[in-house]
Amino acid sequence: MKAIQIAGSGGLDQLVAAEVPLPELGPTDILVNIKAVTINPVEAKIRSGKWAGGQLPAGSILGFDCAGVVSSLGTQVPAGSFTPGEEVWLLGSTIPTRSNAEYVTVDYRVVAPKPKSLSFEDAAAVPLVGLTAWEMFDQIGVGKEPGALLVINGAGGVGSVSIQLAKARGVKTIIATASREVSIKHVKALGATHTINHHEPLKPQVEALNLAEPIKYVLVLTNLTKSVLDQAIDVVAPWGHISLAEQGPQGTYDGFGAGQTKGVAVHWGFVFTRIICKWEMEYQGKALRDMAKMFDEGKLKSITSRTLELTVQGVRDAHQLMESGEAIGKVVLKVPETGAFQ
Repeated sequence: MKAIQIAGSGGLDQLVAAEVPLPELGPTDILVNIKAVTINPVEAKIRSGKWAGGQLPAGSILGFDCAGVVSSLGTQVPAGSFTPGEEVWLLGSTIPTRSNAEYVTVDYRVVAPKPKSLSFEDAAAVPLVGLTAWEMFDQIGVGKEPGALLVINGAGGVGSVSIQLAKARGVKTIIATASREVSIKHVKALGATHTINHHEPLKPQVEALNLAEPIKYVLVLTNLTKSVLDQAIDVVAPWGHISLAEQGPQGTYDGFGAGQTKGVAVHWGFVFTRIICKWEMEYQGKALRDMAKMFDEGKLKSITSRTLELTVQGVRDAHQLMESGEAIGKVVLKVPETGAFQ
């Protein structure tokens, strides 16, 4: 099959086309013919050699969430769970999923039928960021008790889903950080009730909003630093909850005792925990089914901001957008009609 690999760690020129064998189908796996994929910031970090998880060997295929068509089933996939020809969406059951290719194998427990209302391109944009938001909400109980939600980096992929999910779950006050006019417009269109600038101190801006309810929940969806964490602890209410999407560098957690003083609960929102630990993996399949229903009911809407082709140049352009720090929503790559990955 055709695929796009990394020749090594470094610049965009390390992304190259290749012919590789079809992935081996395990007994609980589904073979999916990929129709569209999305690019996530972690992929640019992996390619450049800056990923905290380490350096992948030359010849590795990148890519995580995608949408496509079921091609074949492993011998232990339960009868009736999926059928060849069915349209599905998924995050994957390996790190990375290796979705920058014509086919991918994935454990059936983390797969779900894609929303009928979404194209392959719009569906591919969602699984990683959608599941990250979904698990964060479940961990810290967003919407289960009254209280405002602060989303730091509201215009990114996870932020774009989080704002909509909070609105759907009845959260009345949703504050999103955004600094550019285009990103402010984006988060307001998704349902943010207030915006503040993450390039300026957060607490004075929050106080100026005169909120009707305290900030009970904070999602930190940006590169974690001591300043960001300190500010999150400063603005959250006593006994509030903070969910962190990334680890911070050395020194980030100095002075963390301020969180203890306020009784703040801090959680790690890591979407790959179930994959790494092989723990209740079926949760992600169910969450994707529930999300699909919300899309089809109009409670969630597309977060695709740009669509490119799944070619070497298309992947390179998408990586460049990720590294620019200016991407809004999600960048998606569709398989060209010719099927070529050159």
